[in-house]
Amino acid sequence: MKTWLGLVAILAVTATSATGTEPLPPEGCSRVKLTFALPPNAPPTTNQPMTNVGGMVLPIDSVRPISIFVDGKFTGHAMGSPYFPTRPDIHLRAGDHEFEFKCDGFAPVKIKLTVLGNQCTQHLIVKMLEEAEKKTAESRKPAGTAVQFVGSRNAQIENAK
Repeated sequence: MKTWLGLVAILAVTATSATGTEPLPPEGCSRVKLTFALPPNAPPTTNQPMTNVGGMVLPIDSVRPISIFVDGKFTGHAMGSPYFPTRPDIHLRAGDHEFEFKCDGFAPVKIKLTVLGNQCTQHLIVKMLEEAEKKTAESRKPAGTAVQFVGSRNAQIENAK
């Protein structure tokens, strides 16, 4: 029995990696992919300490943890850098959800999003503004902006029917 379960687990992982697609979220949920856009820092210097984040070697000063809150509850951190976009995934049930993103040196960003329940992938691009930019941006638009893009291979198939 253990061998059979092990074989099924290996086939599931192989099938997912062979097709290059991610497994579908649970029924009644969708995947929200977050992308953070941070303003660029000063160009890295040759004597600047570096660190490895997700296979990329980046200046330590450019990497900052972004706290993610969903519906007022802390969900986790994502490492943000202007040189390397991080794209964490969150599976959420269908309905209205409020996101909040906090990062030292940046204005907090609040976004309301209606999550669809058709197991699709929704993309949320979050632009973080520095605290100094916040005061000048308040006269033009709210601090931080976000763009929602809903895309799914399943939705394209359903629309084609």
